[in-house]
Amino acid sequence: MTPDHVSALRHWPAALRQAWHSVVPHESVDGPLVRHFRARQIMALLALLPLIATGNVVNTLIIGWYFRAHLPHTWLWAWCLVATVSLVVAYFWWRALIQSGRRPTADPSATSIIAAQVVFFSLLWCAMPVLVFPQADHHGSMLIATVIVGMICGGAFMLSPVAPAALAYVGGMGVASAVGLMRSSYASGGALLVLLAVYCVIMGGVVLTTAQAFMSRLRAEAETERQKQLVDLLLRDFEEHASDWLWEISPTGHLRHVSARLSESFGVPARQLVQRSLLDWLSWMSPKDAVDGGEALARLTSCMRLGQPFRDLELPVEVGQELRWWSLSAKPLFDEQGRAAGWRGVGADVTQKRLAREELARLANFDALTGLANRHRFSKELDRLGHRASVTPRDCALLFLDLDNFKAINDSLGHSVGDQLLRRVGARLRTCVADGDLLARLGGDEFALLTWHHTSEPSASALAERLLTLLAEPCQLDNVLVEVRASIGVALAPRDGADPQSLLQCADLALYAAKAAGRNTHRFFRPDMADMARARARLQHELGMALAAQQFTLHFQPQRRLVGNELIGFEALVRWQHSERGLIGPGEFIPVAEETGQIVPLGTWVLREACRQAAQWPGHLRVAVNLSAVQFRSSALIELVDEALSLSGLAPERLELEITESALIEDHEGAQATLMALRSRGVRVAMDDFGTGYSSLAYLRRFTLDKLKIDGMFVRSLDSDADAQAVVMAIISLARALRLETTAEGIETPGQLMMLKALGCDDVQGYLIARPMPASEVPAYLSKVQAVTV
Repeated sequence: MTPDHVSALRHWPAALRQAWHSVVPHESVDGPLVRHFRARQIMALLALLPLIATGNVVNTLIIGWYFRAHLPHTWLWAWCLVATVSLVVAYFWWRALIQSGRRPTADPSATSIIAAQVVFFSLLWCAMPVLVFPQADHHGSMLIATVIVGMICGGAFMLSPVAPAALAYVGGMGVASAVGLMRSSYASGGALLVLLAVYCVIMGGVVLTTAQAFMSRLRAEAETERQKQLVDLLLRDFEEHASDWLWEISPTGHLRHVSARLSESFGVPARQLVQRSLLDWLSWMSPKDAVDGGEALARLTSCMRLGQPFRDLELPVEVGQELRWWSLSAKPLFDEQGRAAGWRGVGADVTQKRLAREELARLANFDALTGLANRHRFSKELDRLGHRASVTPRDCALLFLDLDNFKAINDSLGHSVGDQLLRRVGARLRTCVADGDLLARLGGDEFALLTWHHTSEPSASALAERLLTLLAEPCQLDNVLVEVRASIGVALAPRDGADPQSLLQCADLALYAAKAAGRNTHRFFRPDMADMARARARLQHELGMALAAQQFTLHFQPQRRLVGNELIGFEALVRWQHSERGLIGPGEFIPVAEETGQIVPLGTWVLREACRQAAQWPGHLRVAVNLSAVQFRSSALIELVDEALSLSGLAPERLELEITESALIEDHEGAQATLMALRSRGVRVAMDDFGTGYSSLAYLRRFTLDKLKIDGMFVRSLDSDADAQAVVMAIISLARALRLETTAEGIETPGQLMMLKALGCDDVQGYLIARPMPASEVPAYLSKVQAVTV
């Protein structure tokens, strides 16, 4: 025997057990359902027992009638009676084996009892082939053989739900038939025995196949029932704990199976819900003034009428005077004939999700601080404007508005006040916006207004002036009275630009022109502004190249003491020696350098060069150097001053740094620390252009300064403007009270000089004294001054 044969033999018992468990219930396979399956087997036999009994009675009567003359009547009729009554007894006995309950069950002994009764019944019939068949005539033998064969076949089919009983029945009847054949005198008995054996084997296979099909069906039904219970459990749990709810309607549109969750969602009792159709309820609950509600309800009605599935259909409803949003999804139902049988779906209350979605959309399109449209919303509207312009151009105006002094307010009074100011500005601007126009905050202190109602230059100009007037009113914020000013740039479409990008550029250039014109005003775009912008960009590029090529030079303007006409020093003024344009004054390139940050390296060079040149002058002469606000706020300023003094050998008291008011106001703490560090080194500090900015007495008392410089615009009007005289007199008196020196700039006439001397000004400079001169001319000027003095 080969190893493969040995392995096959070892697996036979397990295979047989598996096959047997496929036709009879067993705990290892069916678990707790084994008792229920036994009861189902018995119930299947009980359902077939009337048919079995009928066939048994017919066969019994035929046998009894045919053999009444060949067999003793007592024995024959007793056999007929027992064979008939035994099935009646079996019917009631088998019914008693089934235990009632939520599901019928039967004990393990029930199968043995039924098998025993079937064996008893088969033994009754075995008397025919064993005892009667050998003695019967030819017709009697054929009758017995026909009845036995039929009963074996019928019994195999009808008893197959209980495989052990069916096999016992087929086996018993087959053995009895074989014994009868062997006792008979038929010449072909051997062949009949073979046919009988084959027939019994076939019937045994039929029993096993039918029993397996029966058990498979029972197990499939049980699995289906288990899954149905699981689905029901999940659905109940879903309806009890989930926010969604299930719904189903009939072909007439009325709700079926109204759950507690569904009733709660509608706010209507279940019995009342089923009295009207779902569409009637939704129409009744739809807000009358909601446009979205009517459209959603119409779409729902259309889908149901056409039998089209729908998903996540949102519609508004009023539940208890509260507006809610529902999301409905459903598919149509069909019966076995394919006819419409209603709808089944799920609903959900998506009110919070919708509110969150609307809030996200609002945040994406509106500024959180002011409530105005944001840059994203404004850009989308401009894009739509560009698309419409290519089809049907429409006149409009774009106004760019920028607050002139917001940074100073925000830095000095705090971000909380700055935020309040932006909100107040937004509210004021909104009062001037017509319906259909778009007002947006682009970021920081920048606002934009896109209007279709003020498309002409006069109308847009009037609107801009109205905005400036409105913003000029002081704002009371946190016990602080704040004055805000603004500059506005205006571009008109399609005159200045049809596409969004061109219109933006034009408005931006107009805004820059408004700031350059002194701020707190408005300007319209002009074509030459674009040329100026290009020139400015070119200047910015050339400025960077000039720094690398060292094209800058210093000119020095003398400063004299009024009393004694003594020369006290020079102010260093930077000039650009352009390779093509010649000498360029600081008024043209310094603003560009400040905006681009190039003022830092330029200022560093100026400070170093001024110190180097001043070191060559007589020891009593000072040099004044202008510092931009960016330089003054730099943490490297003190180090730069130390380096310039060290490299040049200039004494610190001979260096005077001129700063603007904005440098002090924008960073109080840092400015105080820088001033103290400079003063500790002996470096002098002067306030430049005093009177043109805030002119705050508070910071004059707080910060340690040496000098106030009176701006030239007041000096030039001294001999013609009484107000200018009053301002200059006030500045000189203030400086004297604070023990500060004064220097007047821009002296051009002897009359101005005499008046300044009469007012008590300390120092002067200007064209009347001397024009700025290159460093190479300073020695000659000093020699001339010395000769005059001698």
